[in-house]
Amino acid sequence: MILITVGTEKFPFNRLLQWIDYLIQQQFIDPQQEKVLIQYGSCTFLPQGGEKYQVLAEADFKTMLDQARLIISHCGEGSFDILAKLNKPFILVPRSHGFDEHVDNHQVELAQALAEKGVPIAYTPGDLVRFLANPVHVIVPAPSHYYAQASQWLTQTAQTTHSPRRSSVYPGWINAVVEFAKGLARRLPGLAQEDQCFSPR
Repeated sequence: MILITVGTEKFPFNRLLQWIDYLIQQQFIDPQQEKVLIQYGSCTFLPQGGEKYQVLAEADFKTMLDQARLIISHCGEGSFDILAKLNKPFILVPRSHGFDEHVDNHQVELAQALAEKGVPIAYTPGDLVRFLANPVHVIVPAPSHYYAQASQWLTQTAQTTHSPRRSSVYPGWINAVVEFAKGLARRLPGLAQEDQCFSPR
């Protein structure tokens, strides 16, 4: 099964679903040969074919994740948090402020940071085609000390790569990664005492 999810943002992510529609038309995705489940949230454009759900209950979503052969998802911090724990291929598609898909470009900037770690990112339909042809599962390296020092490291990054700001608020992607790191640290307190990497299971 192929699972496509856009999350529950109030902004439509029609661009991704238009890509999916094109891939179905071109038979890169074939709902006749493989189950395709689309969680479309606030999108106003829906692809032809596939099973469609506006939202999924948490238990149902977990079931779909377990059943999926691969996942195509928007590049939300929460989505990445969930997908990084799975032992299966996934690719992230960042929402863009330029297309009114989010309030800012933090997903684009987060995607750029994750791409440097080897996480599959799609900026075009062609990227999805290449992923579908070779859906590689990537283990994301994230040692516990990284999370413990994430805020300090990202603060230093902001100071060295961005001009001074009147506000102490960092760019969207830095806030996103910091919050992701803090959330993960709260959920996985045992990692602070273990010398191991966070990887999908």
